[in-house]
Amino acid sequence: MTDIEEPALPRHIVHPGPATTERVRAVECLAWPVRITLKTGCTINEAIAQGFAEQGLEGGYVRLSQVPMRSLNYVMPAAAPDESHAAWYSETYVMPGGVILDAALHAGRREEKPFLHCHGAWQEPEGRIEMGHLLPFEAEVLEETIVDAIAISGALFVTRHDTETNFPLFNPEKRPDAVTTEPSASRAILVTVRPNTDLCRAVEEICSAFDIRDAQVHGLGSLVGADYEDGTSLTAHASELYIRNGTVTQQNGSCHAALDIAMVDLTGRHSHGLLKRGLNPVCVTAEILIVESKHAA
Repeated sequence: MTDIEEPALPRHIVHPGPATTERVRAVECLAWPVRITLKTGCTINEAIAQGFAEQGLEGGYVRLSQVPMRSLNYVMPAAAPDESHAAWYSETYVMPGGVILDAALHAGRREEKPFLHCHGAWQEPEGRIEMGHLLPFEAEVLEETIVDAIAISGALFVTRHDTETNFPLFNPEKRPDAVTTEPSASRAILVTVRPNTDLCRAVEEICSAFDIRDAQVHGLGSLVGADYEDGTSLTAHASELYIRNGTVTQQNGSCHAALDIAMVDLTGRHSHGLLKRGLNPVCVTAEILIVESKHAA
């Protein structure tokens, strides 16, 4: 896919490099639910990679819930220190003994090695809740934990340098043919959405293009501010978000995306709720997995 027809959006971010004509990239694949075991004594990046590898998988999507951590290292969005980027990261925060309350991650490859990208919410032993971007090579699971995941065959997120944002970003790429004997496998689309593209409308356009009428939507990314259905409007230009619950359904013969997110912006404000369609431009990237509902196949 290339262009997404966009009405005027309320906010816009300027990145250092030229904007590409391809505003959405989508690769078809197969996906099915699995459970993976996270081992201790290694970083969470290694634990996730081992969990998938034990089932013969390169990677996929994982939802973390109530996961106790030996060390929980993370950053939050921040203003860029110079003109080489439009947004950046805070200093590293360390939360010993914290618990990941809820988080979403994609597991793929960077420089031919396993790599994950994770946004979520966590709680320190004293009760304070923070949100942000988990550091995969520093954070470590406290005890062996079984987590829900989605296996993917036929596509994978692979890190490539992005000239527009000047960041290394996950990019969906085709892998060997999507083949599985798993009866629960569904048709799926692995997607990235580019800056200044409305997230809900991009998901709807993708589903229309691939003739997907009903789907579950998983993923994470960043927005330029946020407008929610409850009327909340935020303007901070960088954020970290993950989708708590996402669906695509049919309304009046067209695809309708409902994306319930949780987000922290560069002011440190936490927010959550249903995004208002047509008002939420992506900041740096959005990494999305769309899984067709079995009853709609």
